[in-house]
Amino acid sequence: MASQAEGEERSGLETATTPPNSAARSDNGPRIDIQISFDRSTHSYSQPEPPKITITAISRAKHPITVFTWRRPLDPHGALSSSGYSITDLSTGNHVKTTHVMINRTALLRVRGSSDEKYFLTLLPNTPVELSIGFGRGRGGVKPDPRSVVERGWERDEQGNERKIRRSSKATGVDGLEPGHTYSVGLNMESLRACWWAPVTKDEILVNQRGEGSYVQDYPWNKDTPLDFRVSEATIEVLE
Repeated sequence: MASQAEGEERSGLETATTPPNSAARSDNGPRIDIQISFDRSTHSYSQPEPPKITITAISRAKHPITVFTWRRPLDPHGALSSSGYSITDLSTGNHVKTTHVMINRTALLRVRGSSDEKYFLTLLPNTPVELSIGFGRGRGGVKPDPRSVVERGWERDEQGNERKIRRSSKATGVDGLEPGHTYSVGLNMESLRACWWAPVTKDEILVNQRGEGSYVQDYPWNKDTPLDFRVSEATIEVLE
């Protein structure tokens, strides 16, 4: 199994957001099966770290596919701050509002060895790829807070006192969820379907040096035919 992060034993009930055996729509590209899982089935706000979420992607195409993932659901870190995850409160049936931070940056590069190279995800036929991260702020390095604290919108110090530093008042992974509730976690399907992709490996997209034609937008991506993503969600129970 190809892996971009070490996995742990995963748990959580799984529900499919699309019928797993339904025929692909004729206006879609190749099918990509995605499985969401957690390394534990519960989270308590007494725990210092959030659970780890893992996205396992398997392409059913007969050829390699490369997806450009920057701030899309297949960028696990960027997805936490761009509403890339879909969270539904199973206790109420309500969709949870998640953090979306606007970012201004220079044009993205398709240069081999650059910091942007990590956003080019190649999927080989029927070969699972795992993408993992702590399901909270700071790549999972920040202790999560419950909704009653997060919705106030202020950072807190080590003693739990509010600091006059603003933070998102919406959920970032388990940070901002409500104790005593169970949640279903999937991916933002609209954002997934907006991913740029190409029927080649990333080595055929990347260039060796910066210059004319070396930016992401310079490559002839397939932008008009979305990939046929089939996502199976996972559940997480938030304890008191």
